[in-house]
Amino acid sequence: MKEQEGVAKGANTVPEESGKRKIRSSGDYSLGDVIAGLGSRDWRILIDLYLCRLMPQSVAVDMFFLDSPDQHYPDYDSVDSDRKSILDDKNRQRALIKARRNFQEMRNGGLIESTNMIPDETDKPVHKRGRIRGETWYYLTARGLRIVEIKIGVLEESKLSKLELDMERAKKEHFWELGKVYLDLRYNWMVKFPEFNQFQDWDWHPAFSVYSDNETMSVRPDAVLRIGDQVFYIELDRSTEPVQRSPFYTDQVSIEKKLERYRDVLKLSSNKIQKSGFIAFILPDAVYKTRLENIKKAASLVFPNDEQRVLVGKNIGDIIMSVQ
Repeated sequence: MKEQEGVAKGANTVPEESGKRKIRSSGDYSLGDVIAGLGSRDWRILIDLYLCRLMPQSVAVDMFFLDSPDQHYPDYDSVDSDRKSILDDKNRQRALIKARRNFQEMRNGGLIESTNMIPDETDKPVHKRGRIRGETWYYLTARGLRIVEIKIGVLEESKLSKLELDMERAKKEHFWELGKVYLDLRYNWMVKFPEFNQFQDWDWHPAFSVYSDNETMSVRPDAVLRIGDQVFYIELDRSTEPVQRSPFYTDQVSIEKKLERYRDVLKLSSNKIQKSGFIAFILPDAVYKTRLENIKKAASLVFPNDEQRVLVGKNIGDIIMSVQ
């Protein structure tokens, strides 16, 4: 959001002795002030941002601020298509303005930060540059990180390092693909099971390491999904790794080698829930069919007596429904 928007908003300024007003920074707000001003939607945004790691403004607007047009324009259902198109545009603009104001308030409270710079463009000579600013992306600050972890009860050993969180920006595309899986799970699938409450009956843990009993071996899924007593080790497959390694390169990363790692770690675990977890590959790309068959073949080699241990689907819904 542009800095001048904060200037235009009187609530974000404080009086000075000279009679002038200055913008309030995050240092002007106590943590209690910030928390007292958070509504249920604010908490949902912060929690989803924590579990996604990052979020583009366009998605945040659609998910949290874009209401049905008929809620704001009573004549919406009775007008013609041209008028509906105009009202749709007005409704989206209204949602965008509301979102920007809301995010500015959370930024003023020191909970989020954002960037829209395109670094590669700024390195080019001026006459060769395209747009140097693109989509606005939101991230949690250290303060935002900590209050979310307290809110949802993250254990001390599982808390995120701000450095680790910031370094994940270097792999933004991968983490956003994983974030979209979580949002699909949260808003399209778990709503079908209203008896399951988030953080009680089901959890989503991105980048969560699984250890053997003696902690000498570990494997790190992209995310761990728990629904009741069933655990899914989520692997977001982007078709960048070979399914099986070359016999000439024994250290080569591959799907088969990762499955072997799961097998060895889970074999040395006495935790029944962890030990019985499914390894779930999500393949959103167009190469789904060929990739699916190759992963199934690798699974049959690694788990010859338990091929159902490895699940493959195009989305998280495929994974959940495959064990119903």
